[in-house]
Amino acid sequence: MKLFVDSDFLVGLFRDKDPHHIRTTKIMTERHGRDELMASNLVLQETAMVLSHRIGMSAVRLFWDKISSLGLTIVYLEKELEEGAWEIFLRQTKKGCSFVDCANLAVIERYKLDGILTFDEFYPKAIRIGV
Repeated sequence: MKLFVDSDFLVGLFRDKDPHHIRTTKIMTERHGRDELMASNLVLQETAMVLSHRIGMSAVRLFWDKISSLGLTIVYLEKELEEGAWEIFLRQTKKGCSFVDCANLAVIERYKLDGILTFDEFYPKAIRIGV
C-alpha cells in the first residue's frame, strides 16, 4: 500500500508520553518496509513545531536525526500542489481548519495514495488506516 503519514502520527511515534505512542510504534513496526510511506515537507515542519512545544528542541533534533530511518518519501509542495491545497482549504466550512491537513489531502489525491496514518478525524474514515 502507498500511505501518507500525518504529523499527529509522527508526534505519537517520537513522543513517549503521547497517548498514541504505543499504537504508532506498533503500526510503524508492522508497516515499515512493507508499505510505501510518504509525508510532505509541511508535515515534517508541523511535527518539529509540535515536538518543540511539547518536549523541547532536543526532541526535534532526535526527530530530525531519525526521520531518514523511517523510509519516508518526502513530497515538497510545489505550485500545483499548493494550489490544490488552497482549493481544498477554501471549500472548508468549519472554523479552525488546518491548511496542512488540506495540503495532505491534495498530496493524497495527486499521488493516488491508498490512505493516511493519522488520528485526526478531519480525514474521511475510509482513508484512515490502522488507527
